[in-house]
Amino acid sequence: MRARRFKTQSDIDRYVAQGYGQGLGADYKPWLRVQDVPSRGRSRKVHGLKTGRVHHVLSDLEYAYLVVLEFSERVVDIREQFPLFPLAPIKDVARLRGIRYPLYAQTTVPFVMTTDFVVTVKADDGSVREFARTVKYEDELSTGNKLLRTLEKLELERTYWLQREVDWQIVTEQSVEPVMARNLIWLRGSAQVERGLQSDDLRARFVEGIGEAGIHDRTLSALLRTVSYRLGLPYPDAVKLFRYLVWHKVILVDLTTPMLLTSQAPKMQFAPACRARVRRVA
Repeated sequence: MRARRFKTQSDIDRYVAQGYGQGLGADYKPWLRVQDVPSRGRSRKVHGLKTGRVHHVLSDLEYAYLVVLEFSERVVDIREQFPLFPLAPIKDVARLRGIRYPLYAQTTVPFVMTTDFVVTVKADDGSVREFARTVKYEDELSTGNKLLRTLEKLELERTYWLQREVDWQIVTEQSVEPVMARNLIWLRGSAQVERGLQSDDLRARFVEGIGEAGIHDRTLSALLRTVSYRLGLPYPDAVKLFRYLVWHKVILVDLTTPMLLTSQAPKMQFAPACRARVRRVA
């Protein structure tokens, strides 16, 4: 699909009528898509594990933050590239604060500002709330001839959410722990596995096998090869199942420590449902 045109107010009205920036869960349509805007790093379309729809993320940092959100059990919905409608109140704020409201390039059409993520979370008591997050690299907030303009736009965005009593914060690469992000991205690749690897019996025997094998200063690869041999499970499936069980928090590990097949196997704990089957915890 080709990039959309943002040249006239009719363009904006048409996209609103088509449902962009609206909906919840699987029905949400982000205001911006990867083909609509230039990005920093690798923009990508990502099939959402929670929403079941395609997410449009515009940088590596946005992707890392999306994965962190998906790993959280409290998060129930994720809406990216969320438009700040209606425009009139935010334009009024800009006028009162002496900020030039942005326009689309080479037009007089008011720009539709967006927030990178609007996230819905469920608390332990069952209540639901939303928070908004803007994703920026540190250097975008500290240097460059566009810094002042960036800060002005962020102030408009902050005020928009303040008026709606929605928590808004900026996420940078300092907010997303890099080792954890790399681990989660690796684990996410096996967050969904074929039905044969999801059986309760195999999961219990796999966890028990890890407990019996123990770590003993061996690499993660060596540990998984031992378990795969004992279970008669192909090694690639053992790796896949390990990643699946860590992602779904059946196996608990320290995600701030690099997790590589060639590195020492991490210390592990097991979720209560499987712990009873383990005679000796690694």
